[in-house]
Amino acid sequence: MFKTFASGVSCSVVFALLTSTAAVAQDSMTFATSEPYGLISGSELPDGGVGTLAFKHILDKAGIAADITFAPTWSDAEGGARDGTYAGAFPYYYTLSRSLGFLYTDAVLAVGERLYARDNRLSSLDDLSGQDLCYPAGYNLATSLQLRVDAGDFARVTADDMNGCFQMLSNGDVFAVLSDQSEAAFVLNFADFDVSSIRESSFDLARRTLHLMLPFDMPNAAATIEAFNAALAEARDSGELAELLKDRIDVDLLPASATDYRLKSAVEATLKLHDGSRQKGMVLEVAPGRYDVNTQYGPITYPRSIIADICPADGCPEDLVVAEAPAAEAEAQDVAEVVAEDVAEAVVEADVVASIQPTALRLHGSNTIGAQLAPALLEAWVAQEGASMGAWVLGDENERSVEIEGELPGGVSEITLAAHGSSTGFRAMLQGEADIAMASRRIKDEERNDLQVAGYSDPLAEGANGEIVVGLDGVAIIVHPDNPVRELSIEQVRDIFAGIVTNWIQIGGPDMPIVVHARDDKSGTFDTFDSLVMNDLPLISSAKEFESNANLSDAVRAEPGAIGFTGLSYVRNAKALPLKVCDAIHSPTAFSVKTEEYPLSRRLYMYKNASADPADVEAFTDFVVGEGQEQLEKHGFVDLNLGVRSGWEAVDALANIQFMPHQNGPVVRDYVLTVRDMDRLSATFHFVTGSSDLDARSVDDMGRLVEWMNQPENADRKLVFAGFADNTGGYELNLEISRNRAQALADQLRAELGRDVDIKVMAVGEDAPVACNDETGYDRNRRVEVWASR
Repeated sequence: MFKTFASGVSCSVVFALLTSTAAVAQDSMTFATSEPYGLISGSELPDGGVGTLAFKHILDKAGIAADITFAPTWSDAEGGARDGTYAGAFPYYYTLSRSLGFLYTDAVLAVGERLYARDNRLSSLDDLSGQDLCYPAGYNLATSLQLRVDAGDFARVTADDMNGCFQMLSNGDVFAVLSDQSEAAFVLNFADFDVSSIRESSFDLARRTLHLMLPFDMPNAAATIEAFNAALAEARDSGELAELLKDRIDVDLLPASATDYRLKSAVEATLKLHDGSRQKGMVLEVAPGRYDVNTQYGPITYPRSIIADICPADGCPEDLVVAEAPAAEAEAQDVAEVVAEDVAEAVVEADVVASIQPTALRLHGSNTIGAQLAPALLEAWVAQEGASMGAWVLGDENERSVEIEGELPGGVSEITLAAHGSSTGFRAMLQGEADIAMASRRIKDEERNDLQVAGYSDPLAEGANGEIVVGLDGVAIIVHPDNPVRELSIEQVRDIFAGIVTNWIQIGGPDMPIVVHARDDKSGTFDTFDSLVMNDLPLISSAKEFESNANLSDAVRAEPGAIGFTGLSYVRNAKALPLKVCDAIHSPTAFSVKTEEYPLSRRLYMYKNASADPADVEAFTDFVVGEGQEQLEKHGFVDLNLGVRSGWEAVDALANIQFMPHQNGPVVRDYVLTVRDMDRLSATFHFVTGSSDLDARSVDDMGRLVEWMNQPENADRKLVFAGFADNTGGYELNLEISRNRAQALADQLRAELGRDVDIKVMAVGEDAPVACNDETGYDRNRRVEVWASR
């Protein structure tokens, strides 16, 4: 696992501290880490451990003069950072309690917690049923595991340290050990007992991110964090950080997202306030300087400055006064008034839900959008408008609401969100209960007709005034890296996941049983896969289901016969298979999803109530297609921002067209020779079915293209607009249609730019299709591609 040791470097060799190799500038800051922590940190490890190496590298890159010291224990490092002995400490997990005293950088590294057993590679938590699990004394189990221990599903035993736990496992005294991969690697590399039979689980129970943390009251703490994060983003995006680590450790230490550590679900806790009172509730969200807690009085926002400590749900150790419930005689009062009376001294800045129903912005529909993406978009929009949110109040399953403090454009003071499926959004709009319908598919003809019959405006009228394309969703089909299968057709994927094909030899692979892995049926990833692949066929009953894309990917990576589907950003160390559709082969990349050429991609929609169209609906949907696009990638989707790829890497179709039948040689050759040395832009214009009008996404893409061309570095670029058609009708007619569409768009771009642009218009007609020429692919083949000179 740790490549330095594999090359023969002994753990007993004492390495000099990083700070001894160079003189430290007078104004340098001392940051503390501890020893030992697996292969991450320790003064006797090469470079002080891979964690120390990574953090020091980012500090240097950020221009932060840093002196690194190794504290004897983690509590010494954290305590020293609290009392000012050190400027900060690393690498630390994010916890609610620590967030009271420290600002956190973005995630630098991530460690996966896994199960270790003898002669047995565990595949789920259910394998622990009735068994003993060793986790060292002083280590806190994740809440989900502690609940299972409390329920008696399995028992926890402790040892003094992780080495002791593995010793017990080797002796047969416990069934399994819980450890993060780095710490396990350290023990297993240098154990003086037999570890040959110990096996690592094929999945992560948790993936915890590691950060540099600085005390809130440290001078220039926020500026230091900002500089560090900027350097970290540059190192991560360029691949520099991955390169730094790859020659030193085999364990994947790079987090999927810089902000993975942020709370994504409620945590039950007790808050101890500075006045000595306590408040118990669900901590719904932690944001800079505030904690949103759903208490017995309703949702309350607590400023960080008034919280003394955050304790487990069962309370703090001391026997202090717990805040009392509202008095019986006050029951008739408004909830906000009662809370104000009871906690006014402590919660001066509290945001409290009022009992009177306010004017609301109402969203109904798709769970793919509504589970995480819509709340994130709403929170970012409200913040941009200069208003603030209270805490989300969770109602029935997949329903929530939140109060707004401050002014929004249309005066909305509450947002309600119900995510029960795409069709429910249109029904709610029809019944006057939704301002926005969320859908992970396009509105059906019958739904569109029902709305018009009921007196609503047509959401697909000229200009697509009621339809918003929020972003794109894509699913990758993944297998073990050693699987020799090169690509699959959609039909083969369907047959595998339906259990019709059960051995790889049936589709040209090795003689090996196929093991199907799938996301759980509550996930948006499953929703996308089911709608684009399964064609109403049920999933094979033996499929192993996962709640996490990352865990599914790791499980496929660990099993030679496995196959699974996952979000594009979670392929990780598995092998993503290209998909073959009607002689064209498409690789699963974010760019091929943006161009909508990859077959397992789909649009995510919002439909406005075009008849009412209040100002807040308009303001929010404008935000979604603009600044809100940065939220898409954070939540596993593909944004609509303009992407650029160079010639032969830009579009899979260029590698396919020479093998596709019935091509017009001169037309195809002219197209390929024209664009092969240019950059392909992800803006690919499509049209409303049966019309020459641009569809909703393409209308927005024209605006994005105008913005791109107005950037100084792009202003003088030459463009090629290549028009394509489906194969219905005559060949020459399709060639002319494709030319006219491309010319019309070139003229429109010049008009919107208000200046002349060098644009070559090409007609490719029905040649070089990217999808089947049938009802499933006509819309994708009717397109205009945009290419730009370098």
